[in-house]
Amino acid sequence: MEILSQQDFSKILNFVQGLYSTDRLQNFSSYISTAISNLIQADISGYCTIDFMQHQFVGGVLFPAVPVSAEVMNQYFYEHPHQVNYLKTRDCRAYKISDFLTEKQLHRREGLYQKFLRPMNMEDQMTLVIPRVNSMTVDGVTLFSSQRSFTERDRLILNLLLPHLMQAQKTGHILTQIQQENQQLHNSLNAAGTIVISDNGDVQLMTQKAENYLQQYFFCNYSGQSLPEHLQQWVKYQRSVHNSNSSVPEPHLPMKIEQDGKQLVVRFIADPINNQHILILEEQKSPSLTIESLEYLGLSKREAEVLFWVAMGKENSEIAKILGVSTVTIRKHLEHTYQKLNVKTRSAAVVTALQKLGILNCR
Repeated sequence: MEILSQQDFSKILNFVQGLYSTDRLQNFSSYISTAISNLIQADISGYCTIDFMQHQFVGGVLFPAVPVSAEVMNQYFYEHPHQVNYLKTRDCRAYKISDFLTEKQLHRREGLYQKFLRPMNMEDQMTLVIPRVNSMTVDGVTLFSSQRSFTERDRLILNLLLPHLMQAQKTGHILTQIQQENQQLHNSLNAAGTIVISDNGDVQLMTQKAENYLQQYFFCNYSGQSLPEHLQQWVKYQRSVHNSNSSVPEPHLPMKIEQDGKQLVVRFIADPINNQHILILEEQKSPSLTIESLEYLGLSKREAEVLFWVAMGKENSEIAKILGVSTVTIRKHLEHTYQKLNVKTRSAAVVTALQKLGILNCR
């Protein structure tokens, strides 16, 4: 197991704290492509978006900027082992080209090497996938090196950042959607459930929709000065996470409150420049557990099927009959699932999966 230094943890902390601020969320891809180079040494760092339904790259940012042919990348889309590996496994963790291809094998690839990497004078690439919920479009943090020099330390850092990047990505998308509804920020905030609080916790602004959500989900009348006690405690915790000096802080997970088949989702955005914080309140349909949703946790289709039936309370023998396989096969799939979710038992696997999918909220 690779061990990170105190300096590594300090750099990770600075990266994560910057990640959740409003200006960084609005320029998510640019921030990632430049700031990641402070954590991992690479000749080129970038952020890209891939549409697996259309089999193509649909956008990206590289730092420093270098000319890259999108036509070549799309023409030889499945010559790249990263795309093939993700489609096969749904594994979002960081992988290098050198994990799959020897130097000799890479150099024989006409599109990937001769037309893509070689013109940039690059010999290796490492990519971390950031999945989008219920979508075949994914984002990726990608690093290039002129040598096969990426280390297990580099891989570990990217994997530690994954939950933060996933949460920040979701929050950034919500913020962008809100702002796109109106050109002026004030109008867009009023169209949503938004609360602005000062650094000491006082409410500075609350839209009508946010006030309605508080009355509906917290069963309280807004006093005009303070938040409901439960929400205050959650905000206090989020602020402590953001200002934490610990090695790798917790992700800014949203608060979720279930009611009558719907849920209120509250997201925390830090705005240190203005000494304030923003809460975005959004009402959604309560999510349900599906086999497809489990695949987005990096499980294979069969592993997702097995875990789904475990969550439905089925024993291994019952699942074996449903899927038409042996109980030995079911146990093997569960072992692989435990490894991917970093758990040791059936119940822990189900709870962890529900938490990662936002169906079960323990905070």
